Amino acid sequence: MKKTILTTGATKNTGLAIARRFAADGWNVAITSRDAAAAEAAAKEMDGEVLGLGMDPANVADIRAAFAAVKERFGRLDAFVNNAAHLGVGLSVFNSTEADWDAVINANARAAFFGSQEAVKLMKDGGSIVFISSCHALRSVPGRILYTASKAALGGIVRSLAVELGPLGIRANAILAGAIRTDRWDNLTDDEVAARRARWPAGKESTPDDIASTVAFLCSDAAHTITGTEIPVDSGIGVCLLQYNKDWMKNDEYNRKYWERGRGNGERGM
Repeated sequence: MKKTILTTGATKNTGLAIARRFAADGWNVAITSRDAAAAEAAAKEMDGEVLGLGMDPANVADIRAAFAAVKERFGRLDAFVNNAAHLGVGLSVFNSTEADWDAVINANARAAFFGSQEAVKLMKDGGSIVFISSCHALRSVPGRILYTASKAALGGIVRSLAVELGPLGIRANAILAGAIRTDRWDNLTDDEVAARRARWPAGKESTPDDIASTVAFLCSDAAHTITGTEIPVDSGIGVCLLQYNKDWMKNDEYNRKYWERGRGNGERGM
């Protein structure tokens, strides 16, 4: 019987590469995006049975509707890949609001949990759940506190899913992605790219296809005893500590006003 996968946030970069990989491998594929039109357009560009769906990953009703559409179209689910994310760039302890917390944590951790809850209902013959997490789950940089918290939460969810779903033949794992070449690299100069590569033990970045290959492995029979893990695909970022810049707030556009408000003079600046 033809297998089915649902991948969230799959109209560009890593998510799109994952969807294309599984479509090429002959799976039924469902992809989501906050932009329904973009999801439908991306689906039409792929070969095979591909369903494009609008879904806000922070909205549980949207999540449930997306899985209901998969059930109606394909009748089953064999793999769920939680890829959509809110990057939370520039959000620190100084400037994060309650709304920021909800936006980042809900889009990342809440979406992974409730997506998994719905996926389990459709995995009648077992299956594989894969979270696209981040090297930020284990290492911190300034101005990403909410993103780091949300990705760290995924590790706990994955381990718990592995324990609870093992008897049902469902495995759960996370990929700690880092140094992935996405469209956010498009405006970098050659010198900036070289500087990034020089910081990583591997000396080069991964591609979205590299992540897709790891997902394909985790969803295959070759990984039948792998569950509850966090697998780095990060050019070695996770095994070394990046240089710390004590002036990070002064140099960060999202946090500079807190510095200017008095942080540099020994005040809290809050």
